[in-house]
Amino acid sequence: MEDRAETTVGEHVELEYQLTREDMRQALKARAKASGRARRMRGFALVGVAAFVGASAVPLAKGEAPDTQSLVIAGLVVVVLFVLQPWLMARQFHKLASRNGAYRTRVDDSGALVGNTGGSTQLNWTAAPHYAETADTFVLLSGDENLSCLTVLPKRGVQGPGGVDAFRTLLDRHIRRL
Repeated sequence: MEDRAETTVGEHVELEYQLTREDMRQALKARAKASGRARRMRGFALVGVAAFVGASAVPLAKGEAPDTQSLVIAGLVVVVLFVLQPWLMARQFHKLASRNGAYRTRVDDSGALVGNTGGSTQLNWTAAPHYAETADTFVLLSGDENLSCLTVLPKRGVQGPGGVDAFRTLLDRHIRRL
């Protein structure tokens, strides 16, 4: 008797991994690049920083003392929004994701089955119609405007022949790369 899973599913890629903070950081950064809302928020933040810097530069151009308070505020905005906030988000996401231990994922023509000690989730390709690739991960993204849902799949977890290239080919066949 033939193995039904092989004959009905076809090509698949399996992963085994533990998520790291770096995985989460890369995934959140990839989502932010692809999300229109995140790009707009970064743009507004940069405009705000430019306004504070401009408020300091105008007196300086007139030969007066610069407004150091505006420079300090601009520096704090940059540090909070572009350094601390991404780090804190990755830390929090990692904390939530890692409490269920190791992950085991199977990706095939029907989607991705992600499991850990907390349970399992089946994602079909309509639930995750996009993906982004970072140096160390593939990130499955939801189809809504804000890309509110993401599934992080570290490349180091890929099992079997063909490895990462076979995984990329499988993703490209079913969903769109962002």
